[in-house]
Amino acid sequence: MYECPVCGFNKLEEPMYLDTGEPMFVICHCCGFQSGYDDDDQGFSFQAFRNKWIEEGYPWFNPKKKPKCWDINKQLEKIKDFK
Repeated sequence: MYECPVCGFNKLEEPMYLDTGEPMFVICHCCGFQSGYDDDDQGFSFQAFRNKWIEEGYPWFNPKKKPKCWDINKQLEKIKDFK
């Protein structure tokens, strides 16, 4: 499993980026960030997209993938640049 660099969700089936930094256009089930689109095309930084998601109340992009014991605080603690 792989982790989203925006929200810290660690149950992605594929990596967001290759080791070379090339985006894989994967969409996070939790925050909805899509590598290669939201960052490259729309100009969002990880922090800006995260702040927008937090301001909107942490909505799940794909609620069917939301773990039953989901804890936003534990998830956000995993993010290195979260303030």
